[in-house]
Amino acid sequence: TLLTWSNSSSIAQQHQQKHQQQQQQQQQQQQVRSYADGKIGADSDEVAELIESNIRRPTREEQDAQRATPRRLLTTRREALSLYRETLRYSNLFVHRDEHGRMWRDVLRANARAEFEVARHEPDPELINRMIVTG
Repeated sequence: TLLTWSNSSSIAQQHQQKHQQQQQQQQQQQQVRSYADGKIGADSDEVAELIESNIRRPTREEQDAQRATPRRLLTTRREALSLYRETLRYSNLFVHRDEHGRMWRDVLRANARAEFEVARHEPDPELINRMIVTG
């Protein structure tokens, strides 16, 4: 019975995490829709809210579980690589040249590479999450 209770507890936690992820996705979709009204960029309150909504403080049990496995670092690494690949894919859409005659695609790729290289050896997971969210 103890094994059954722990399995149902982990299933409930997984369900709760999935529900929280769905809520975050809905909030992000609403924010994207709000930018469609002609507003460009975000003010400091929106940035702070976005950071807080994406950086959730873990409970004591979650901290203990994270210490047992380095899963969190793998997740941020995966997210960072995904963001980098996405940046490279979207850079193909910029085919015009800048004032120096360079392709914007190449400029964006070089800047993305430089920013990711600067942050490559950052050990603080909270700072890494912040950089992923805000750039």
